Amino acid sequence: MHMRNIRVNGKRTSMKLMPVEWESLEEICVRENMTMSELVSKIEAERQDCDNLTGCVRVYALCYFRNAARLSEPMPRHRATAAVAFAAE
Repeated sequence: MHMRNIRVNGKRTSMKLMPVEWESLEEICVRENMTMSELVSKIEAERQDCDNLTGCVRVYALCYFRNAARLSEPMPRHRATAAVAFAAE
């Protein structure tokens, strides 16, 4: 886990995330042409029924990439699924 300080709506706060989570947020910032502070401020403004900003940021990143995956080509089926179906016959 890595802790970073971020300005959210002009106020300094800290968040502790896994390195892959920080990388995901950085990728979102590049894709959306935003700074980290702008992105987290946006998440802060849109959050509902969530008291934990760090948790909301994690869910936002997950949903962002799930939506991106939904718009791309379908993934091929995993071979283990085919093997299980074959074994059941």
